[in-house]
Amino acid sequence: MLEAIAGYGRALSQEDDPLAILVKPVRQLRDEKVYLIQLDLRDKDAEPQLTASIIEIDRETCIRYRWVGNTVGNRPQIYLTTDRLDYLAGASLLNLIVSLEKAGLRNSSLYKDLFWVLGSFYRCLPNNMLILDVEKLNLVETGFVDNAWKGKKGRSKEVLADVSAALKKKLLDELGLKAPQAALWTLAYNGRPLVIDPAYDQVILSSKEPPYVEVENGEEAGPVCSICGATGRPVTDNFATLDFFKYYINDKLGFASGLRDFTRNFTACSECYRGLLLAEKFLPQQMSFRVGPLQFMVLPAFVTEIALESGELRFWSEHFRDRVEGLIDMAAWLQKIGGSDGLETMLADYLNELPEENAALLNFLFYQKSQSELRIHALVRDVAPSWINHLLKKANELANQANDLLGRDRWHLDLTALYRLIPLRKGQSEEYKKLLHIYEALLTRRPLSYSTLIREFNILAKIYLTGSYDSTNVPRPRQGYEELELARRLMQANLFLTFLRGEDLLKGGSLVNNDDKNRRGYEYLKEEMQLYLQEMGYREPQTALFLLGYLLHQIGRAQRQSGYEHKPVLDKVNYNGMSWPKVIRLSNLLVDQLRQHRIFIYNEGIYAAMKEMLDAHASAWPLSPEENVFFILSGYAWATRAAYRAGIEKQMALSNAAEESADHETAEPNEKEVH
Repeated sequence: MLEAIAGYGRALSQEDDPLAILVKPVRQLRDEKVYLIQLDLRDKDAEPQLTASIIEIDRETCIRYRWVGNTVGNRPQIYLTTDRLDYLAGASLLNLIVSLEKAGLRNSSLYKDLFWVLGSFYRCLPNNMLILDVEKLNLVETGFVDNAWKGKKGRSKEVLADVSAALKKKLLDELGLKAPQAALWTLAYNGRPLVIDPAYDQVILSSKEPPYVEVENGEEAGPVCSICGATGRPVTDNFATLDFFKYYINDKLGFASGLRDFTRNFTACSECYRGLLLAEKFLPQQMSFRVGPLQFMVLPAFVTEIALESGELRFWSEHFRDRVEGLIDMAAWLQKIGGSDGLETMLADYLNELPEENAALLNFLFYQKSQSELRIHALVRDVAPSWINHLLKKANELANQANDLLGRDRWHLDLTALYRLIPLRKGQSEEYKKLLHIYEALLTRRPLSYSTLIREFNILAKIYLTGSYDSTNVPRPRQGYEELELARRLMQANLFLTFLRGEDLLKGGSLVNNDDKNRRGYEYLKEEMQLYLQEMGYREPQTALFLLGYLLHQIGRAQRQSGYEHKPVLDKVNYNGMSWPKVIRLSNLLVDQLRQHRIFIYNEGIYAAMKEMLDAHASAWPLSPEENVFFILSGYAWATRAAYRAGIEKQMALSNAAEESADHETAEPNEKEVH
């Protein structure tokens, strides 16, 4: 994968402006614009002066003025566009001159301009530290710097801070800006920004790279690059200037063998290092994604050089990003590409493989980044783009199937939906391993444990039915919609199991292809219920429990109508699992409850079908206690959804009837007028 990332970056380095990749975004304010303040130092036809102008910040502004951040660590500050005014008022210009000398750029116009600017606009403190001469520029009163030097007792950093604060206050007052609006500062000389000089670009790139070990004269090969295997190039074993892909920290005792000569352990040539440098900026910005709090990056690894050589790297990056966005949030993705209505006929063409699409394999890097620490949670290697397309097609097919079976809703089985199906405790990073295990299995086509999924779905149902949302990733639904949201989640869980079974990605369990020829009691079931059970692949044992759950819902609804705030019948369900004897006791209890609430006559057929199926498998019940609970709750959820749909249809019917009645009443007087 290292070679793929470096190759990706090497292709980026061939672009017209590779430095634009290193440019950082600027944090925007919520209600106000932010600006770059250009300090123009002028000395033509007048005494030295400083004028300030403002430029509204956007992406192009950051690129033109080369906002690449500040130098990190103890290295000297050399950048002329910065978010710290004290850097420009202090030693940045002198440090940049030194860097230009090291890079052999003494003859550049930037080098000459900087020397002139230092001589004309800066002064030395008593300790020879250079500082912007704000007195000479008439920006502060005479004697300000000397008084600051005395007041700070020669502490030059504090003197610089006072000078910068006074300069900043005066400039912001003149420009009419608040301090947070001044996001960036840069220098110009006689109207020309210093950062647009080509020599400045060379210094920036050099500052981002470590010192290299050159191949000595007469040495045939020299050190070998550990990434591309090339010889004869300058190499380094120092990865300190990398931010994201910082593979080794080799300044700790006992890190690795040969500490005095680490080049024999791991090195990168100058071309590969620059490739890593560019790729680690481009990929996190363009190929990073999030599901809940979980971050991941998609790293394309091209198995051929076709896309890289043809200059289509950004096209492929956008293409793969588009597919992964669909995998994360299918509904939003469908809306982006044209809306979900009538899209079925277009989707297959849209997802058809492009020529050379599988010339790249996708690596999914799940990570956690905090300050300078990068923690890798999982790396899923070599995912074919054609498999992503297949997942998107199946997700759309299942969503359409669910719309027909259960009514229109957000049924798409994307990564976000799966995140909501697996309950996780907040603040415990180990919990995310459960979700990552599912993602990894789905991407690599590795079977998932049926029993583990059933257990997680039962925990999810318990959270909804007991209201224990706190400290979990399960969002609290609107009051009164708890059971409806549970129904949607459990229906999605059934869809997910159906998908896994259809793709042969389910390991263990008794939910297998439907092979029951003669369904006992099916004549008592409504057509829509029969269709759902057949599409989900329920066999008789699951169907019996499903019907038991359906009857639980009927009793619970009757209890609610009788004035109960809570449905007492749900207390009979043990969410941790129910053995076969407990299932039988619950089924026998239902008769009394149905009769007590006077609804047995409406559910007698359902009860008879359930009882017949349970009795048929009583001698060798095939389901586990966890499965018993899941399928009971699945029936409860289906009944909840069916009641909701019936209520919506009833409201629509009443509304249509009211409109027809209004139209009829409006027509009556007209008829009388005719007569």
